Amino acid sequence: MTAEYVAFHAAARPNAVAFIINGREISYGKFARDIQKVTWALREFELPRGAKVAIGLGDKIYFRWLLRLAFERLCVVTFDRLENLTSPGFVGDFDLVLTQQKIDAEIVKRQFQITPEWLNALLAGPDRNEQPLPIQGPDDPVRVLFTSGTTGTPKKLLYSRRVHEGSVRAMMWFGNFTRESRHMDMSGVVAPPTACIRAGGTLVFDNQMMVPEVIASRFITHISLSPIKLRQLLDILPNVFAKPAAMKILSSGAALSRGLRRQADVRLATEVRDTYGSNEAGYVSSISDDTEWGAVWPGVQIEIVDERHKPIPFGEVGQIRVKTDRMVQGYLDDPEATGRIFKDGWFYARDLGILQSSHRLQVIGRSDDVLNISGHKISPHEVEDWLIKFLDVGDAGVCSIHNADGIEEIVIVVSGARAGEQELLERIEPALNGLPVGKINILKVDRIPRNANGKIQRNLLKDAAAANSVRRHLFQRTLA
Repeated sequence: MTAEYVAFHAAARPNAVAFIINGREISYGKFARDIQKVTWALREFELPRGAKVAIGLGDKIYFRWLLRLAFERLCVVTFDRLENLTSPGFVGDFDLVLTQQKIDAEIVKRQFQITPEWLNALLAGPDRNEQPLPIQGPDDPVRVLFTSGTTGTPKKLLYSRRVHEGSVRAMMWFGNFTRESRHMDMSGVVAPPTACIRAGGTLVFDNQMMVPEVIASRFITHISLSPIKLRQLLDILPNVFAKPAAMKILSSGAALSRGLRRQADVRLATEVRDTYGSNEAGYVSSISDDTEWGAVWPGVQIEIVDERHKPIPFGEVGQIRVKTDRMVQGYLDDPEATGRIFKDGWFYARDLGILQSSHRLQVIGRSDDVLNISGHKISPHEVEDWLIKFLDVGDAGVCSIHNADGIEEIVIVVSGARAGEQELLERIEPALNGLPVGKINILKVDRIPRNANGKIQRNLLKDAAAANSVRRHLFQRTLA
């Protein structure tokens, strides 16, 4: 458990810095004492083992950590992103809801309004001694979280201690976290900051300075973020920004284009690590160089299968299915989806991919995203990477629609384009050189629809293409 690592660092290095929050340093010694205080206070709610608590604390980072770790010690399950949830009925699943603002919903079983006075009183109280804690097992439920919702409504997952511990241990190894690490989280993913704390490093949060200034002044060594956050960070880097001597970028949540990876490598980081995985199966593979092939992580078994679930040879495109030692076995309250996605101990990722060997994976894209032009399967991510490189646009997305003859045609959707359609077409030709795309169509929009992780919502892209009756441009290429 993370609290035990905190206690170890508090005993060995009590003055070592665990957090820097808006310039304020919090030592491991204080962190350990505060966890004890909060654990004592939470006992007053008299929650049984396995009870579920939803926490909504906004930007109160330190208190969120204290509540989550204290509840974990008491074998109480937490969901600590309540402020990001849009479904009002969800709170009815919890035995207790802790929020800064009262929720006016009859469905809430029990709620407690967290005030600054209550929080401050907790930490101002006397230090607490060790106390007996519930015996913990690997199958204890620890956290509730959601899938990304890329393919529809987000689905609810329950992480056991085994799954949570496996995810954090894998990230400690992959991220090379040490006592010297300084991590800035811009993703909301739990594993990287938890791995940093367990290694004895420092978590840095600052909403009073621009991110480039935080990186420089706080000597950041690790940043975890999504591709869209990385793009935004690169856009605000000043020309005089000095690239850190050693900094790792841990990107997750969506595919990181080769172009964006190169820019980050040149201007910002000494290592850019693009991770592929899911909340269902954890981390699966990662790319750390200028290729499309990812290295499969230890403890992960991958197969590429056909429509009958039969494994196919190396080098062929098929459905990705995964087994890991840190995967869940299904969705909460959704047996129908569980039956479709989890089969015979495998998680079906709904992505197409190619195995070069048992340890080299290329992810082509979502199975329902991949462009099928006259039998040629084309990754939209590759096309988008080339387009953004060649076109003078703010953003670009690719999908396909059926023409009047029922034949799929590629649609290039752009936002922030300063050039006219004819000029765009002239620039697109070299970008698509060699790809069997046939006739192409261009659509200008105000914004490319993306989810919070930066993944293009391709169903909305297709809806926009259909609704706008895309003009057919006579830019014809012979299919290969």
